[in-house]
Amino acid sequence: MSGGKVEAVVAIDFGTTYSGYIFSLSGDELNFYSPQCWNYGHGGAAASLKTPTSLLLNPDKTLHSFGFEAEDAFAGFVAADSHHQYYFFQRFKMELQSEVITY
Repeated sequence: MSGGKVEAVVAIDFGTTYSGYIFSLSGDELNFYSPQCWNYGHGGAAASLKTPTSLLLNPDKTLHSFGFEAEDAFAGFVAADSHHQYYFFQRFKMELQSEVITY
């Protein structure tokens, strides 16, 4: 740390099926931390260092949730037949790469 600032290196694994992240703080470059433990299953009975690459948007297209939380919320909306106004996306990484950008 210098001047009260914390410097970090962050790696994001944005996968087609699952996503996750890790980070390292300056002065501790050889130690990486994955602080998020995603809970899933009935009552959050299981845990994973990655979460599904699933995105749920509200009717106004703002972020509702991501990962296991998005899948659980959307399943609840479907069960209540109130899902029609929401936007739910899964396994969309490859679609993000569909355009070739030339400089």
